[in-house]
Amino acid sequence: MAYVLKQAHYKKVSQTIMANQSKASDKKASARRRFLKYIVWAVGAFAALFVLLTAGVWIYISVNYPPAKLKAMTTSKLSEMLKRKVTIGDVHFNVLSGFAMTNLRVSNRLGWTNQDFVFAKDISISYKLLPLLWGQISLGQIKLNEPEIFVERRGLNQFNFSDMTTSVSTAALVPVQPPSFSLVSSAQAETAPGVSQPSKTELLFSIGSVNISHGKLVYFDETLKPAQRSDLTDLNFEIRDISLNGGKSTFSLNTPFNVNKTAYQLALSGSYRYFLTSQSIKELSVKGMVNDLGFSLSGDALNMNSDFAPNMDGEASLDMLKFSGLVPANLSSMPKGLTLSGPAKVDFHLSGTMKKGLELKGTADATDLSIQYQDMFVKAPKAACKVDFDGINLGNAYDVKSFHVVYQDWAVDGSFLYKNAVSYSGEIHTKDLPLAGLSNDLPRLKNDKIDGTVSMNLTYSQLLNKPGSLKLAGPIVLKRIGFSLPNEPYIQNLNAQIDANYPNFKIQSATFEGFDGTGVASLLINVGKTLAYSYAFDLKNVNAQKAINASVDAYVAVNPEKYKDKLSGTMNFAYKGTGHGTASAEMIASAAGSGNYSIANGTVKGYSAITAMNNFFKDKSDQIVIDSIAGNVSVKNKVIAYTATANGKVGQVRANGAVNLITYDYEPDMKVQCDIHKDYLDSDAIKSQMPTSVRDKVDINRLADSNGNVPLDFHFTGNATQMPGLNCLDVNRLVNNIINSYTNDVTTQVQQQGQNLLKGLFGQ
Repeated sequence: MAYVLKQAHYKKVSQTIMANQSKASDKKASARRRFLKYIVWAVGAFAALFVLLTAGVWIYISVNYPPAKLKAMTTSKLSEMLKRKVTIGDVHFNVLSGFAMTNLRVSNRLGWTNQDFVFAKDISISYKLLPLLWGQISLGQIKLNEPEIFVERRGLNQFNFSDMTTSVSTAALVPVQPPSFSLVSSAQAETAPGVSQPSKTELLFSIGSVNISHGKLVYFDETLKPAQRSDLTDLNFEIRDISLNGGKSTFSLNTPFNVNKTAYQLALSGSYRYFLTSQSIKELSVKGMVNDLGFSLSGDALNMNSDFAPNMDGEASLDMLKFSGLVPANLSSMPKGLTLSGPAKVDFHLSGTMKKGLELKGTADATDLSIQYQDMFVKAPKAACKVDFDGINLGNAYDVKSFHVVYQDWAVDGSFLYKNAVSYSGEIHTKDLPLAGLSNDLPRLKNDKIDGTVSMNLTYSQLLNKPGSLKLAGPIVLKRIGFSLPNEPYIQNLNAQIDANYPNFKIQSATFEGFDGTGVASLLINVGKTLAYSYAFDLKNVNAQKAINASVDAYVAVNPEKYKDKLSGTMNFAYKGTGHGTASAEMIASAAGSGNYSIANGTVKGYSAITAMNNFFKDKSDQIVIDSIAGNVSVKNKVIAYTATANGKVGQVRANGAVNLITYDYEPDMKVQCDIHKDYLDSDAIKSQMPTSVRDKVDINRLADSNGNVPLDFHFTGNATQMPGLNCLDVNRLVNNIINSYTNDVTTQVQQQGQNLLKGLFGQ
């Protein structure tokens, strides 16, 4: 029984527990249902509020701002904010999609080019409705389809849009809404100026993106002479997440453009953070490409709307820096005649300010850059060259405070100041620069060898567009200069100082060794419109063959072999001359001067005249060996005139004549008088050219004087390179000698016969 009661008790307790658990479960279910109901009510209320807000905004704008009033208000606000006359075709509002405008025109800055700053056929502006609840204006996308934009520049910080941002207040830039939104307070805000502080209002404005599609932009830079126009014909630009309080914005741009009839393709992208209160940009990062040339820029900038002050590092080509205006576009054409071509990579730091000047400091790798001054100096591409520089763009001047150039084994320091369209000036300083390798940069001397060093300390300046105003002054010191042509040594151990006083360069006394001898020279060069020079030199005991061959290699461009290896021996030569130009033909045509020479133990050969003379000698070669030769030489009007008196074992030869250096004609005829020892003459050859009346009377032994020499003269006409005929022999003096000889014989015979007669008469 007790057992039964105990079981019944347990059953009752169990039923009670289960009942209590059921009641607790019902309470939880009821709570969940109430929570879901609240959520549904809240969502419904929010949806109703959104619908009410949307309907309210639509009703409010439709009632209070019909299209005509909306257009007038928009035109007025834009004109006030942009400081330009703004006209609009139509303005439409859609509560869901936003605003749409057609035929927007923004005029150019007053007094500037008479052309619209912006023209856009089609502009759409979307917005976000919900942020209006807490007083924030949040635009979605501003889209301009095929706009036309005109950007004009008249100074370093003077653009046709500069006045739009230099004094714009925060209130003008940022439409301010009250903290709580209502239709009534909103209407009041439309007519009342904003009164909130910049630090608060800047948080009330945001733009999702600005998109320009297939736009056209003309950039007209009037700081250059002549003014330069750049056309961007298909501009596609997008900037996302526009923020005024440091939010990260990203952008991209892609467009072809044309500068001075040269086509380019520009692509760039990057990001930045903008702070309206401090008018600054932080964490700017830009990378881009112009054709095949890349560039990058990173860093910060202050005072964006007043005095732009960058602190940025970058990498770009020289052409890009010139295109950007950081480096003068015509820098590479000063002085006139200087040209740069090819890419040059520049790593730089940009600092300073717009008002005080933007400072560009860095290093340029000019390895692939070609540098040429007229036709005399060239830095060939692929030749290592580095330039460290520190320059400031002052707007009206470009001041390179210092530069350091390292090119091959050369190092040059200096400064450069360029005043826009007015003048340039500067200094150049070097230590001893080795000249080895210079021939690689002088086309005319590419096969030659140059040794020694040069140092200079020069100042220079010039007024642009006035070539005669160029000034260049200072010493240029040459030490141990050696100059060799491919086959002959020319000059060694040249020491001289060039005193520069442009346009004149003067060497008072240069000493050198050359052609196995020594020399002293002076030189005055005038590099005016035409390069002109005067010079004098005195060579002592030089190798005549080496000296003449080297001169031929240096100056004769046409048929130089006709002049080489003609003369050998030990020569002394003193000469003074003038000329102008750098081309061979011009130098020969202008050459003028005179001098004297002497040669010991020499040989003259290879001339057609000598071959013709040797027809009458036993030696039938094309040369004459002499013990000594002396004479004078002069050059004028393309003609070289000379005299020569040669002495040797064959006798004596005296020549007098001239040859045109261009045509090789004798001008005037060359006359040669010889007194040749009888042992070296060909008697039969001489007889063949004698008149028949005296031919049988030719007896070399009878014609010889007391020294055994026979007179033999020649007369050469026509072209000096052509072989003259045997009639070049001038027999007049020889015939006279024959006649005189037989006259003397007859006289002697008569005298003898008279003496014999007297002896017979007087027996003696």
